[in-house]
Amino acid sequence: MNKKNSLSIFFVFACCLTFLLGTWQYQRLIWKNDLINNVEQSINNPSIFDESIIYPELTGVISSNNFSIQNNPIFVGSKTYQGKNGFHLYFPVFKNTDLITVLNAGWISSTDKENINDIYNQILNTKTYKIYLRNYFNKKPYFTPENNVSKNEWFYPGRPDLENFYQKKIQLDQYFVLAEVSINKYFVNPMNLLRNSHLQYLLTWYLLSFTSLVMLVINRRYKNE
Repeated sequence: MNKKNSLSIFFVFACCLTFLLGTWQYQRLIWKNDLINNVEQSINNPSIFDESIIYPELTGVISSNNFSIQNNPIFVGSKTYQGKNGFHLYFPVFKNTDLITVLNAGWISSTDKENINDIYNQILNTKTYKIYLRNYFNKKPYFTPENNVSKNEWFYPGRPDLENFYQKKIQLDQYFVLAEVSINKYFVNPMNLLRNSHLQYLLTWYLLSFTSLVMLVINRRYKNE
């Protein structure tokens, strides 16, 4: 096989591969747009949380009045807000004696007991409140220290560690994030967590596919001369 034939095969392969990758990114683009629209709709018009439904991550719902929180929080450390060090405050959520999940009540600058009790009472008096859903970390994220359950030191909401700490099995695969701005004063809208770069990737792959096609045509014409 001569050099020109080898180049032709390479360009055919590159053209097909990058076209397929571009098509895959197109499908991902449609999926991400649908996800963003669904999340936005759920945040603007949340429904009552239903334990029997499997919700996509970041879906907005309203807590069930069958749930109750207990004032036995954990503080997930090394969290910053506008350059200030602090914690994310998590309360356990129960239904009768079952541990349903935990509720991220937002960022706090310190573990001052009076402030914690104030946040707890505000949530308790609200009865039902807006939340959105996040998936648990079943494995430690990269570059994050290990939780030390025995010392009550936390760096991420790991489900196995939480079950060990509360000595109960967590019923849900997701935890709650409080979306009541009046209580969670540092609320981060989940829409800010959704990025859609698939159009950029799609255009990149299709441009590479087109470039490979052009190079193939040039190579074949040069061969025939």
